[in-house]
Amino acid sequence: MKKFSVFIALISILMLCCQCTTSKELRQAKKGAKAVPYVVLDNYFVRNNVDCSNRQRLIIDNERDFDAFFGPAAIMGGLPTDINWKKQFVIAVLLPETNRPTMVNPLEVKQSPGNIIFKYQVIRGTKTSYSLVPFVAIALNRAEDPQQLEVFFIEK
Repeated sequence: MKKFSVFIALISILMLCCQCTTSKELRQAKKGAKAVPYVVLDNYFVRNNVDCSNRQRLIIDNERDFDAFFGPAAIMGGLPTDINWKKQFVIAVLLPETNRPTMVNPLEVKQSPGNIIFKYQVIRGTKTSYSLVPFVAIALNRAEDPQQLEVFFIEK
């Protein structure tokens, strides 16, 4: 029992240290961060072969990877938002599959050298008889190599 208590205490300390490091990095990223324009991607769906058992936070910089996660939605009168992969990249948040209508709304995107801060809000409805995979995807202009950016996802 004593070993288990010591193990739990060590894990708790480690988690607090990691959280402090992330908070410190986030505070550093916020310094000098400026709002950047973004485009919300409309008329897409999450493909049914994507594992949606956990929250996923994605940085996608090419069409092939994007197509592995998303497909164009056939909506009357609406076309999927066009993405210019030479000039843009995509940041997305996929939530676990749920039977509650859920909206994921982007609130703010800020950028400082080497960092992006993406704030979003999740609004959940009441239970239904169907399930869905809630997500939000936004396109940002490429200023740096997207894979070299540190992205902070903040749910409000």
